[in-house]
Amino acid sequence: MSYSEELRAFAATHTYKDIKVDGSTFHYVLSGKKGGKTLILLNGGMNTLEMWMRYIDALSDTYQVLLFNYPQEIRTNQELVKGMHVFFERLGIKEPVFIGASDGGMVAQIYTQAYPGEAGGLILISTGGMDAETIKSLRKKYFLAPLMLFYMKHCNYEKLKPKLIKVGMGHSRNESKEEIAYAKDMFETIFKDYTQEKDVHISGLLADLMKQTPVTEADFRMLKGKILLILPKQDFFSEKMQKDLIQLMHDPAIQYVSGGHLSTILKADDYVKVIRDFLGNI
Repeated sequence: MSYSEELRAFAATHTYKDIKVDGSTFHYVLSGKKGGKTLILLNGGMNTLEMWMRYIDALSDTYQVLLFNYPQEIRTNQELVKGMHVFFERLGIKEPVFIGASDGGMVAQIYTQAYPGEAGGLILISTGGMDAETIKSLRKKYFLAPLMLFYMKHCNYEKLKPKLIKVGMGHSRNESKEEIAYAKDMFETIFKDYTQEKDVHISGLLADLMKQTPVTEADFRMLKGKILLILPKQDFFSEKMQKDLIQLMHDPAIQYVSGGHLSTILKADDYVKVIRDFLGNI
């Protein structure tokens, strides 16, 4: 089944809801076993909750699962985690396990630093640490981020979309023909209705990551034995960044997987199995 076909099926079988938190709208899907452990899946850099649609039903038989988009009214990651905290309280969620991919993995670390003792576990996928060394590396790599953001605000966005799709497809690493076709349909489907305002918003949040107070090992000490890292062997994040992430965590479980940055979506069944096995042991 193609991404667009899966998306139509997902929209037809899952209820989307909105909730206002201090003037910001959290658009979300909540599914699964009420009263059970809650899994909160945090989006990657395109900020679309549907990236997790292959995960939610596979996990909802045992857990309550929350997907949501980062509100466009929120402009910094500190504001985001503050809004998330109130949002979770409104839904009655306590001690959730955060499953964060790429940017979402970094947001999970910022939340854990801001609200110590509130996370029931961390599963970080295809991401880097928010430690001082990684932030320094990101600042160096993306020193033109302010200019890129200015361009994003003022460019002809419709003409830019094909280039953005090409960049997204550039993260492919030894996937099958079927997986490549799925990824291409995914990007084309997402960008069909993706707005310039939404892209500027998430690009701003990504740039803001480099302004954050670095996390330290102490921020994750209470989660020892409750941390899983799923690290693709050909990821966007370098081997050095992966090693720095491992050093941040306290005796994490580590699963190295084949593929690259898109594997979170393209190899969802494999990732779900790793996640279920880990959750069954904590």
